[in-house]
Amino acid sequence: MGTGQILLTVSALMVLGIIILSANSTLLENERVVMDSEFGVAAISLATSLVEEIQGKLYDAAAADSGITSLASLTPAGSLGPNTSERYRPTDSTKTDFNDIDDFNNFYIEYVADPSKPKKATYRGDSRGFRADYFMRAKVFYVYKTDLNGTAGIPTWHKKIIVSVASPSSRDTLVFPTIISYWN
Repeated sequence: MGTGQILLTVSALMVLGIIILSANSTLLENERVVMDSEFGVAAISLATSLVEEIQGKLYDAAAADSGITSLASLTPAGSLGPNTSERYRPTDSTKTDFNDIDDFNNFYIEYVADPSKPKKATYRGDSRGFRADYFMRAKVFYVYKTDLNGTAGIPTWHKKIIVSVASPSSRDTLVFPTIISYWN
């Protein structure tokens, strides 16, 4: 084999190597996009379920017996969250389930693919079918109707819920803000 043939062979092998590397990187990027989409769909489903569950609760504990006519009867802004007798979906008969929106303030739940992992969150959800771990948080606070992006330090007729979902398997944390108002 002559020098020209050796150069052609080496060049052909270099071009083949470049094509193989390019194809591999394309396949890896496609796999990343598919995985991000899968994690995103699961995270959106979890967040939507929690937001819908929260929306199904009373606006405030004061509305349990009758309608609310005064802001003074609402839970103070500094006291948002469950009281000591409430737990999320309790198995203990001495506790009651969350009954109003603000019970979800500082709510933290995990969905882990391997249930033998140590618990990090306050609550652990049913994770059957998940291939990744998801950690979901909720914050609840009052907002003024003129400033829905801020916070109100006093009770108002509008509560903002921010549900965020993170996964170690995803590059992004998904955030779902929702405003719930009480109309009297």
